[in-house]
Amino acid sequence: MTSTDIRVVVAIDFGTTYSGFAYANKINPEEIETNTRWSGSEGLPKTNTALLYDANCDQVLRWGELALFQEQRRKKNQDAKQFHIIERFKLHLDNKMKQKPQLPIMFDYKKAITDYLIKMKGVIEETLERRWPGLSLKQVLFVLSVPAEWLPYTRAVLRECVFRAGFIDEDTHSNLEFITEPEAAAIHCLSVCNEHNLEENDTFLVVDCGGGTVDLTVRTLLAGNKLREVTVRSGGLCGSTFVDEEFLKFLGRKVGIKALGAFKEQAYEDLQKLIHRFFCRYVKLPFTGYEDEFEPIELDLETNCSALIPYISGELKDKLEEEDWVIDIEYDDVKNMFDPAIQTIIRLIDAQLNSVPPNKVKAMFLVGGFSESPYLTRRIKESFEDRVQTIAFPRNPIAAIVKGAVSYGLNMQVIESRIIPWTFGIEVKGHFDENNDPIRLRTHDGRIWRFDILVSKGESLKLNEERGKEYKPFQDNQEAIVFKVLYSKIKYPRYPSQNNVEVLGELRILLPDIHLGRNRPIEFSLKFAKEEIKAAARNKITDKIYQTTFKYPFELK
Repeated sequence: MTSTDIRVVVAIDFGTTYSGFAYANKINPEEIETNTRWSGSEGLPKTNTALLYDANCDQVLRWGELALFQEQRRKKNQDAKQFHIIERFKLHLDNKMKQKPQLPIMFDYKKAITDYLIKMKGVIEETLERRWPGLSLKQVLFVLSVPAEWLPYTRAVLRECVFRAGFIDEDTHSNLEFITEPEAAAIHCLSVCNEHNLEENDTFLVVDCGGGTVDLTVRTLLAGNKLREVTVRSGGLCGSTFVDEEFLKFLGRKVGIKALGAFKEQAYEDLQKLIHRFFCRYVKLPFTGYEDEFEPIELDLETNCSALIPYISGELKDKLEEEDWVIDIEYDDVKNMFDPAIQTIIRLIDAQLNSVPPNKVKAMFLVGGFSESPYLTRRIKESFEDRVQTIAFPRNPIAAIVKGAVSYGLNMQVIESRIIPWTFGIEVKGHFDENNDPIRLRTHDGRIWRFDILVSKGESLKLNEERGKEYKPFQDNQEAIVFKVLYSKIKYPRYPSQNNVEVLGELRILLPDIHLGRNRPIEFSLKFAKEEIKAAARNKITDKIYQTTFKYPFELK
């Protein structure tokens, strides 16, 4: 399958709380359509990233919005644990997250991702068949967006899930591309640069505020409507669902932590209704942060969540009974629900602006569903309006990522260069420096192993750019060299054995002509492609070339 066989590009925004897709035909690249038809609802560009399983988690009973909100057809004596509602399972891809969403015992999160993609694939196939009858999936390029902070090992996991879901097979494995969420958002923002008087060589910041993650990237606009990455992209777990979690903590203090925990376990669907139909609608979305505009909100449990009442006991029950099961939500309560996430977002923005010269960033674009929060947008404007002259919110922010990902699939040359987020190099043996090297790292022959850097974290690399050096054998009678490729999140690592340094892979080459001693130079290089790193070594005496390919790094331990 070649690029000329591709007729349609489909981008999938597999989100923490909501997911969606968009598509376009290569013949009409300007006409990017966002899907708004889902089982059970129409008109929304996304559906819930949620699954309802049977008791054994073998069969998906419902997915999307229906998994959370459709009433279950159960008998009154039917045990709720015969069903499992699973959501936010995407966060299990992030090994750095300490408290991941709970899953059933012995349940593999990769099964949830695969099952969800299978369901989405059905909608995609139905949509494409309606638009272009007879179109085969072999003629479709799929682009999947991933958070900026997640190391590329997640792409290997997602590629496996996409394969199992049937989007690609052995013959069409190249029909899947990945793009980071802020990069996709930045490409989408190209369409509004002219509206804000951005010109060639102007720099802008994109802040993608999603449900689970918030991702940032700084880009410079180049000739030909291309983009160059300026800083190492960043992000954090501070999306809108973390506001929901603060609401649940507040609720737990009012009804009891144990009561809320039991209610969540036995009546998860009712809890989700409380969050989405009460909290999001009447508390989270309208909140502006202006205290003089705020009126206390009453959460009437009998009206909004009567199923919770039987779980409440003791003094808290007595108190709520006296207050007719009404919980008052004051201004400070709501503000405290927002502030932990918003303060993290502000710190992330501040760090990106501090990484470039003052006034270099001409505009800041906020996208993603959380960017529609009036309180979040006000706090960002108040914090940065003196540092960034334009802070704007492109239309339809919830679809920015998925539409930008389609644009990338249609024209990958839009990205001129990227900032490398790791330092790469090889392990070499060198002379021990008694004044600077730790004595514990000294080898038995009085030498030391060092991290010889080929490319440092933060450097700008074009697609397929090569970085290399010339090396020679350490010993006269050496018959082979093993190039051990290292990587690290540290910008200037010194030793292979230090923390946060990992081995990416090895390339072994033979060294004949021992009679030449150490005068047998080897050219070693790394080429940074889209999905992999290609290592090559050329024996300059024999002219023989050795090559191997590495996937991008797995999670740093």
